[in-house]
Amino acid sequence: MKDKSKDKHSGESKKAKINQTLRIRGLSVRDVVLPWESKDEFKQLHQELTAEFSPHGRMEEDIVLDLAILRWRKYQLAKMMRTAALKDPFFIELMQSGKKSWSGIRKYLREQDEAGTTIRGSITNALSKLTNTASELARAQKTKGMEKEEVERTEQKLIGITNVIAEHVLPLLHTVDAGPSAEKSFEQAYSPEYLERVLKYEAALDSRIDKLLGRLVNLKEYKQVYGARMLPSPMIKSASTVPELAGLTVGR
Repeated sequence: MKDKSKDKHSGESKKAKINQTLRIRGLSVRDVVLPWESKDEFKQLHQELTAEFSPHGRMEEDIVLDLAILRWRKYQLAKMMRTAALKDPFFIELMQSGKKSWSGIRKYLREQDEAGTTIRGSITNALSKLTNTASELARAQKTKGMEKEEVERTEQKLIGITNVIAEHVLPLLHTVDAGPSAEKSFEQAYSPEYLERVLKYEAALDSRIDKLLGRLVNLKEYKQVYGARMLPSPMIKSASTVPELAGLTVGR
């Protein structure tokens, strides 16, 4: 049967090792992890990387610590993307719609627009009504037998409707189209410009991680090849050697 007390003691010793590693470098977990993030998750990440790469010596331990920090930054990136999206009220609206597919979201946006529940939908419906009214007046104006006064009233109504559309409804519709919307929030999440910034940041992190891994491999290979052959630095065995060296120098 597995001894749980030994496992607990082993886990505590690993955490103590991580804290010691950070303290030696003038750091603590608080310097790496934000106040609302899990310190234990970062320690677990560092433990797993330490177990995977088995660092020996200060330099290797530093590299593994840097790897843990960079991997943590990659995890933060995904969380930052979601946090940024949740700041957008239209994104929250899309979440609350309950749609779980691209086509479902598109259908929801179209239904909202057609039903007039959005600002743009309301303006479009008003524009459609004004246009229909103007068309009916224009047809009525062409009807034979209308009195002159009635024709003039009809013309005035048409002019009024045309002015309202041109001066108020269309500019307002253009303003709404230029502003934020649920449809734009949906498109923004997949826009090439937005994804390009994210991918560049990920690529920069991956590049640094690759360099650290290469440095770690080179360091381990260097120690394997040259570690056993390293000769001690030359030392002066006795004080009599000093005059001998001095004599040689003078002789030259």
